Amino acid sequence: MAEILDTREIPGTKPVELKDDNPWVSKATGKLGGIEVPANASPEIQKLIEAAGIERPKADSQVQELAHEAREANTEKVKRFRPLELAGGKDRVRNLMHINDFCLRLHNILGPAADGGSRIFINTPPSMPGFDNTKMKGLFIKIRGMDMFTYDMDLPPGWKKICAVQVPYMSEWGVMNLDEHGLFKSWKYIGWRGQVLLRLILAGVITEAEAHQEFGVPQGNEVDKEYRRILENWRRNGQGTTH
Repeated sequence: MAEILDTREIPGTKPVELKDDNPWVSKATGKLGGIEVPANASPEIQKLIEAAGIERPKADSQVQELAHEAREANTEKVKRFRPLELAGGKDRVRNLMHINDFCLRLHNILGPAADGGSRIFINTPPSMPGFDNTKMKGLFIKIRGMDMFTYDMDLPPGWKKICAVQVPYMSEWGVMNLDEHGLFKSWKYIGWRGQVLLRLILAGVITEAEAHQEFGVPQGNEVDKEYRRILENWRRNGQGTTH
């Protein structure tokens, strides 16, 4: 067991215990006042090292090699979890629909609320870092037959938040941002069928038949695979809603 470095005199730091048998901890060290200091010591310790004119120790090559091998192994393992045909935007950006047209078709399915108003509401979410409020909005629906039920204490009775929508136009299928392993990270573009209609069906707001009657049936191309697979699993599992 390596010695616990005493950092009680340095504000904001905590003693860190380093195990010699942990291959992920670099054993490269420097000396500060006769004490061995690891390469991955806290920033406060590193500042003291630099102030003392001691060269900052470098992580040993074994750790770097192990980290590289682990990344390669993880990338290989997650390949089978990658979504089918979802990353490329060329075949997915098609059949653009304006948000007004989408809401009109959705209104044809839902009809008016009990008070005569619309069952559809789109708001501007609060500003968030990295979130473009000029393009992404929130879709709220007043659920049929549940006008007086409270889903959320922050919302009036009957209203339920469904998902994000994109304005002013949405493609039929969304386009993903992927991480370094090729797995889903976020939506670059939201699809009116691939994301919004699917979410409405899974949440029990509209039926699959209603969606296909008003918006048309998917054309059965390769790009439709994920949509069809999710609906098939949903039907197989008793059409349980997801929240």
